[in-house]
Amino acid sequence: MIVTHSSLSRRVAGTISIAAFIAIGAQTLINEGNNPLLNLALMLRYFTIWSNMAAALLLGWVALRGKLDARIAFALATALAMVGIVYHLLLSADHHPVGWDWYTNQMHHTVVPLATVFWWLAFSGVKATGWRTLPIVIAVPILYTGFALVVGEATGFYPYFFLDLPELGWGRLLLNVAGLGLVFMAFGALLMGARKLITARA
Repeated sequence: MIVTHSSLSRRVAGTISIAAFIAIGAQTLINEGNNPLLNLALMLRYFTIWSNMAAALLLGWVALRGKLDARIAFALATALAMVGIVYHLLLSADHHPVGWDWYTNQMHHTVVPLATVFWWLAFSGVKATGWRTLPIVIAVPILYTGFALVVGEATGFYPYFFLDLPELGWGRLLLNVAGLGLVFMAFGALLMGARKLITARA
């Protein structure tokens, strides 16, 4: 279902899009090396940058065109919720960026994910997606896994231990991907439940 967004929704989406683009652009400049395009290519190996780039592009589209498929918006919000929660629960204790890296890190893992989730909760429309659309979120980890495996085969670099095919073998890797899909569905269900609760109280 294509949702037509209000002027307020478009302005908020545009603001998030600009913020995401600025954060990604800044990261390409402050990373080691003198080639921003090469830095961007290396950054795109990570799901965090994938999802932030998706937010920049898709919310920019909403700002310019005013329309977006509700299923895509739902998958985007779920992916960014995963980015924020997993980082702050599992990774942030061992990750201590400094200087400009601290600011871009906060944008990638906190500001853009939170803003996108709140935008979706506020403007997605309760009738736009129902429980039958929940499995759509599985497409996100499947697409990323395929990308990561192709890059890993070509470069020998696997960005996450649970996708390290040479170390795990196909059996364990497929189990990991299945588990990842279930986690995405659980996060998506929580988002849908939160939206229904908010709408019921409005």
